Amino acid sequence: MKKYIYVVLLIGFWSCEDTDAPSKFEFHSNNRVSSLLITSSEYSNWINNDGFRDYSLRMPLFNEIYETFPDEYDFIFLVLNEPNIPSNLSYYGMLIGVSNDVEGIGKTMFDYSSDYGSTGKLKAVMQLTGLEYLKYGPSLHELAHQWANSALPTHNVDEAGDNLTSYPYWGHWGFTGGSTPGQLGGFNQSSLIDNGDSSYTVDHFGPFANGGNGVPYNELELYLMGFLPISSVTDFDMFTNITSLSVNETTFDLTATKTTITPNYLETSLGERLPSTTDSQKDFKLLVVVLTDAPLSDEEWGKVDATAEWFSKKEDDGTSLYNFWEATNGVASITIEN
Repeated sequence: MKKYIYVVLLIGFWSCEDTDAPSKFEFHSNNRVSSLLITSSEYSNWINNDGFRDYSLRMPLFNEIYETFPDEYDFIFLVLNEPNIPSNLSYYGMLIGVSNDVEGIGKTMFDYSSDYGSTGKLKAVMQLTGLEYLKYGPSLHELAHQWANSALPTHNVDEAGDNLTSYPYWGHWGFTGGSTPGQLGGFNQSSLIDNGDSSYTVDHFGPFANGGNGVPYNELELYLMGFLPISSVTDFDMFTNITSLSVNETTFDLTATKTTITPNYLETSLGERLPSTTDSQKDFKLLVVVLTDAPLSDEEWGKVDATAEWFSKKEDDGTSLYNFWEATNGVASITIEN
């Protein structure tokens, strides 16, 4: 997305004025989701001061969670009890990395799990800023950040025009092709037209993202996540040093430096992925906790439980959206339970 004296931090989070209303966990009858009931002032402080990004607020909250739940979760998602993103927050979802033990994806090895209350199991924590954003928000996108993009020195620009200077866009694919438009952005490689003289045309795409849970992971993302062998990653192109961009009705025209990325390029620059795709983890366990200042109504419980059921479904959901199993082509799965 990380030693400290937790007693001091806990005092800082659970303020003296709220001692008559301690936090309280509640559980849905389907054992998929739970809620953490805090006081109105604590909840307001969490939202107004973006508590998820504030170390002094985030750490005591997750340690509180581990006082109730076992250390058996790969991911913990906090879901705000809001119909839509609060106006003062700037993101629909955010993932903060807690540990990484994978080599060959461009990330360093690290483990801050003990700061959160875990003994090494926890990989990352996420906050979704709307009650149904597990399904309708950026959950697939944010999960991809556990493994990508620290792999390629991608570029982006902020506007169309001439005489542009593109900039490094680590974390997302920017102007990079793929087998499909990726969860972390990038264009469909099959749409690329080489016009000569460093001029290219591609179909519309998003450098940052391509429609929330409306697209699956592409081949590169699946490789970095450990769900696809490197030999199955089709060659694609990465554009840097972008000097012009024209936005047309259905296409982008750009002038840039093109680099073709092959499986050999990836393995040479990143090293071998360890664990390999054969040995990588493919089944994950997720804890979903709704953060709220009022007990959830039956309708609110129903909404968040339905999104958890959908996201963890191990079959085609029958809609245009992709649950985790679908987005990984059925290779990986997530179990959501208390």
